[in-house]
This record gives sequence, C-alpha cells and structure tokens, in this order.
Amino acid sequence: MNITGLIVEYNPFHNGHIYHLQKSLEKTNADASIAVMSGNFIQRGEPALFDKFSRAKAAVESGVDLVVELPSIYASQSAELFAKGSVALLNSLGCVNSICFGSEEGNINALYLIASILCLEPQEFKEKLSSYLSEGMLFPTARNKALFDYINSPDFSFGDNFNNIDLSEERLNEILSSSNNILGIEYIKQLISLKSEIKPFTIGRIHSEYNSEEISGNINSATAVRKKLHEIISSKENNSSDIDELIKSIQTSTDITNSIPESTLNMITSNIEKGFLPIYPEYFFETLISTIIRDKKNLESYFDISEGIENKIFKAALVAKDYEDLLNLIKSKRYTMTRIKRCLNNILLGVTKEDMEFAKKIDTIPYVRILTFNSKGREVIREIKKSSEIKIINKFSEVEHFMDDKNFKFLIENDIKCTDIYNTIYYKKNRPLLKGSMDYFIKPIYVR
Repeated sequence: MNITGLIVEYNPFHNGHIYHLQKSLEKTNADASIAVMSGNFIQRGEPALFDKFSRAKAAVESGVDLVVELPSIYASQSAELFAKGSVALLNSLGCVNSICFGSEEGNINALYLIASILCLEPQEFKEKLSSYLSEGMLFPTARNKALFDYINSPDFSFGDNFNNIDLSEERLNEILSSSNNILGIEYIKQLISLKSEIKPFTIGRIHSEYNSEEISGNINSATAVRKKLHEIISSKENNSSDIDELIKSIQTSTDITNSIPESTLNMITSNIEKGFLPIYPEYFFETLISTIIRDKKNLESYFDISEGIENKIFKAALVAKDYEDLLNLIKSKRYTMTRIKRCLNNILLGVTKEDMEFAKKIDTIPYVRILTFNSKGREVIREIKKSSEIKIINKFSEVEHFMDDKNFKFLIENDIKCTDIYNTIYYKKNRPLLKGSMDYFIKPIYVR
C-alpha cells in the first residue's frame, strides 16, 4: 500500500485542506492518507477551536483515511520542534512512503537544497555564517547571506536537479520568510537527519495566505474562518443563551459556509448545540495570569523564556485588562507575537526547558494515538502493525501497561495534561459530563 503522510492542524478543516488532500494523493500516487494532527493546542501557541476528536472526524468525513495525534509536547512549539515530532511519528510508523505539504515556493528541489545545507552544515557554510554573526548581524540575516554565498561559490555542486533553480539573494530571503516554506524546510531537515526513506513532496499554496484574515472565494485560511466565527459568537454574547439563533447565524453566513465542507459545518453546529462552544486563547486569560503570578520565581524555567522576558511577563500579568492587552504589554522588537503566544502557552501547559531538552532527544515516537479512521484507515492501521513495533493506542486504558518506557510515559502524560487543561474551558457548560481525564473515556471514531 502506498501511503502518504500529511502534517496538519485542521483548525478547522476547510476547503483548502480538501484541495491539499486531493493534490497530495494525486502527486504521490498514494492509495491512502494518514494525517498527523495537533491535538487540543496548536502550533501558534493557542488552544484549538474544537476538541481533537471532533476536528479529526470532520477531516475523515471529507476524505482523509486516518487521523492520529501529534504528541502535545511538540504541537505548540517552533517550526523545528513541530516538524521534529511530526516527522518522527510518521517515520516511526514504518509504512509511510511520502509526505506532502503545502508551501509558498511550490518547488521541492529548491526547498530540499536549502534544507540539506542547513541540516548538514558544510564547513564553508558554517564559516560564512560565523563571519556574518561576528559582524553583529541578526541570525536570520546572517544565515540567508551565508546560504547565498555558499550556493554561489565556484566549487558548489548539488546535482543536475538543482541547476535551474532561482536562488538569488532576494529569492532566498523570500523563501525563508514564508511560514509554510519554513515548515517544509524543517520537515525535510528532519527526514535527512533521521535518514528516513520517506520522500517529500510539496504543493504550491493557492488563494489566501496562511495568516490572511480576509474571506474571499471558497478557499480561505483557517485564520480567516476562525476570525469570522469569533465575530458571530461575539455579536451574540449578550444573548448567548439562544443557541438556536447562534447556530442559524453560522449556517447563514456565506463567508463560513463557502469556506468549509459540510462535515465541518455539521461539526461546528452540533458541538455548539451540545454546549461545546469554540475555544479562543482569551478564554484562558484568568488561568494564565494566576499561573504567572504564582510562579513568579520560576518563570525562567519555562521553555522559550529567556533574556529577561519573564520580568515583562510578570509585570504585564499584574495589570493587563485582557489577553490582547497582555500580549501588547509583553511585545518587543526581539519577540514576535507568535513567540510570545508560545511562551505564554508553555506557562499555561507547564512546559519547561528541561521537558523540551528531553523531547529533543526522542527520535522514535513510542506510540501512535488513533483519533478517527475510515475503512481504508483500518487497512493503514494493519500496515502499521505489520511494519512497526510502535504501540497503537485504541483503548487508552492500555497506556498504563507501558509506563515503564520513560519516553512513552513522558509523552503520554503531557498529552493527558494538555487535554485536562483544555477541558477546564471546553467543558465549562458541560461540567457534569466530565468523568475525569477524558482521554481515558473517548474512543477512536470509526467513520463508516
């Protein structure tokens, strides 16, 4: 069976994802797809709109064959760490032939060339990078200039496939400043580092940009869909008890209905009908500032917090009016808004520097958590069983048998903790439905 891997968030699953799925199957000539999906917290350092099982089910109902969970310790981190966990999991399955990702560049040879140099770090490249850094250049600028110099050096050769690629300094800067290109390069670096047999493919992104907030046509970014949904919910806040009116507003919003498939629309409306409303980062504001104030002396121990930003975070937490105000009070030239969000998310989830040092050393993921699958997905699961010794988690109660494995224990306990923290808000209107740590009570979903 020819299986292609997709690395996704589906937050929520939209028409662009259908395009990505169809083109991936076509480009890789694959028989089946497996998606590694972020769980309840996503890469930009925010909670997911809806729970992982609901989002996975909508994806399978729209054509994905199997959705598995990316271990949460990697899901809300930088491109490098997000890619490390995702690619390591796909590689650990033993049966995935390819990965196919979207990129602004659209040329896999260009991305592969850049990734190879950054991963293998030839001596000449390292010397040029060191020289530019010693001149006081910021790392991204120094790296880009060193790459350009190395690629254009007289002795450089990387094979015939790479001869006709435009890698002018301007083009390099453009490639290395685009979010999906950056992720794609990190995926390839991980494949090279793992000596994986998985072959990378890419599809050029069409229509809206990854972070675009504008709705236009029928393929829009998840950011734009989330924003529009937030606008509708906010407009109904004074009458939030009228769930029917809220659902009607969503169903009649052409901005939303034109951007998502029926499976996602049904997922959104059925969850809201049951009292599970979409989750936004500001909903964790009170929990977050309480944690920051409580952990004043330990803020520096959280991952990605350095250079004194812990002091800004603490001072901001004492006076911030809301989540947006908190972000703006911490903001500086040195820290992007996304990095600030990840810092705050690491505090919320209790992810420390020590945790990430441990996670970085894991090259083989010891388990795969099944979220949702169809009949072809069942065949993929059989292929995983034949090709790998990885532990396949169907019944979550079985995890207790594998806690002697320190990597397994570390990763799975982080998954459970993230779900429990997410559910403090997600189940706000449904507290009687909580039975404890809900990872133990929700089974994988079979879409027939």
